[in-house]
Amino acid sequence: MEKKEIFTYEELMSAFTRLEKFQEKNAKEIAVVWKLQEKNAKEWMEQKKQNDELRKFIKEVSKNVDGINSSNGKVAEDYFFNSLCATKTLGGVHFDMVKRHLRNSIPLEDGKTLDGEYDIALINKDSLGIVEVKYTVHKKDVENLVKKQVKNFKTLFPMYAKYKFYLGICGLSFNKQAEDAANKFGVGMLKLNGDAVEIRDKNLKVY
Repeated sequence: MEKKEIFTYEELMSAFTRLEKFQEKNAKEIAVVWKLQEKNAKEWMEQKKQNDELRKFIKEVSKNVDGINSSNGKVAEDYFFNSLCATKTLGGVHFDMVKRHLRNSIPLEDGKTLDGEYDIALINKDSLGIVEVKYTVHKKDVENLVKKQVKNFKTLFPMYAKYKFYLGICGLSFNKQAEDAANKFGVGMLKLNGDAVEIRDKNLKVY
């Protein structure tokens, strides 16, 4: 038969004392953990608040920058439009009228819609000039004008489909790749040079 171990009163009291101390130690450690969790939660909430404020600030800055760019683009477009209205000339070709924001929208066979808006259009009896205005001109802007805008214009305005098309692009600044592309595709460049408009429109290609 297994012999049962018998504890004395003193041994039991000592064991209870050790158990109480162990529980007290665990309680202190748990309290420290809770304080750390509370601190971490408070810091997380503070960080979240700061992140929310930062996102709001970035959104406001972006909105303001977009507004400034839009405003600058509008001023640039006014300037170039007025200049072309005064000369009615592009690439040595004289035009009878200069129109602004020429737009149209037509349904396509696939159920989609083709929309188009052109900043400036110069028109005479057999020729048409398309001039796009950008705040800063990039290579892709020139390529889009040549490869897409002319084709879409002829679809949107079929009465001009057989006209000779001359292209120009205006900007407050051009990067090097944009200038190279304009020269390559025979697209006129209109830039602001002080208070005057500098026009590079020799040897324009007919589209």
